[in-house]
Amino acid sequence: MKEKDKVKVETELEEILKESYKSIEDIFSSEDKGWINLSKLSQKAEFTVSQKKDIILRSRFYGSIDPLTVQALRLWSDYSLGSGLILKVDDKQTKTKEILDSFWTARINKPVLSCKGQRQNSYKLLIDGSIYFALFLGPEGKVTIRRIDPLEITEIITNPDDLEDVRYYKRQWINSQGQVKEGYYRSWQNIKDESTPDMYGTARTSDQEAVIYHIEREPDGLPLILPAMDWIKLFRQFLASRVAIILALARFAWKTKATGGSKAVAGIKAQVDQTKPDAGSWLIENMGSDTQPIKTDTGASGAYQDGRMLKLQICAAFGITEQYFGDISIGSLATAQTVELPMVKMFNSYQTLWLEAYKDISDIVLEYNNIAEADRIFDFDLPAITPEEAAGIAANIAALIPVIPSLATSQDVLQQALMSIGVQDIAQAIERLEKTTESNPNVALIKALQSFKETLK
Repeated sequence: MKEKDKVKVETELEEILKESYKSIEDIFSSEDKGWINLSKLSQKAEFTVSQKKDIILRSRFYGSIDPLTVQALRLWSDYSLGSGLILKVDDKQTKTKEILDSFWTARINKPVLSCKGQRQNSYKLLIDGSIYFALFLGPEGKVTIRRIDPLEITEIITNPDDLEDVRYYKRQWINSQGQVKEGYYRSWQNIKDESTPDMYGTARTSDQEAVIYHIEREPDGLPLILPAMDWIKLFRQFLASRVAIILALARFAWKTKATGGSKAVAGIKAQVDQTKPDAGSWLIENMGSDTQPIKTDTGASGAYQDGRMLKLQICAAFGITEQYFGDISIGSLATAQTVELPMVKMFNSYQTLWLEAYKDISDIVLEYNNIAEADRIFDFDLPAITPEEAAGIAANIAALIPVIPSLATSQDVLQQALMSIGVQDIAQAIERLEKTTESNPNVALIKALQSFKETLK
């Protein structure tokens, strides 16, 4: 290798190391620069509005371009939501079923409530940390649902004596014509529009038609990606540095020792410079030169452990074990159930968060349509998180039907069974099964006995 080439490579590596070191300093000195208010850490880290905006924008960036982050978002949504919610309404509540079916299947609501819309809701909640649904209460009981960008919510107005009682949301945004807009939306907890003073003591009421339903992924309303951000940046720089080193080492593949002076070296260089022999070519030399491949140790083994150390921090932040991030050699069947149990619990909690949110939203729709609380008998189901869970449901149903024959005609049991075997359109499948079994005398007898028992009760 020529001296000038050595200097060039060393300079490039030095620049990479300096940049990496500077980035590490920037990351871990953020607290000293006032980015985090350490005086309030006895409760939780506090961020200003501008800091939260910066966090959300960084989260959106990593959620679009970083492979590990994209995989984490995909796993959280796929495992928790699957193919989407299944609505269940008591057969006797015909009006409730009609209203909810109309709301959930309305074409105008599909961007938010369809399977695709539900997945987008999940991604936005994980990336932004919170999501704001705007429910536009229209004529004849019709309700349209939309999402509001969290960056547009600039103030949350609460009951002065109860911070958990949210009354209004102040929104500032720019419409498609470039006009700056400002408005106050009432919270779903304050549908009656009870006047409340804002931070300056000015009494506020809503000046917008919509009602806001707000969901926070965690009590602090911060993105899932936040604890992983610094480690993602370091891991990306680590991999970039590794690539730079390998590319530098790959510049020279062969070395030739030649007896003789500069003329002999120049002669060999003239023969091989900027040439690429075909694969399987012969190399013929005399005793005046000796060509050998350059043996380079890239330190891959040590680099793998170093990279894994950084990746584990990212895995811990996302709550997902490392075999789900591209290295299946880490996992084993013997430990899978034990290792994945915390993940199942985590996804179950996330499912519950969405189930409660969609129940609340549906309840708002029913209340707007003057449906009495006693008549709002409905529920939602989500597909099983793991195949083992689905198999267990199917096995339990099969074992119970001989003991309790009436379970065979229960719509709830039928719905769970169809979900456990992966049927997509549950409602359509149940409708077809009911038409098929109408002529079955045994099924008709069981239904008649069930009706008789309910009458006796």
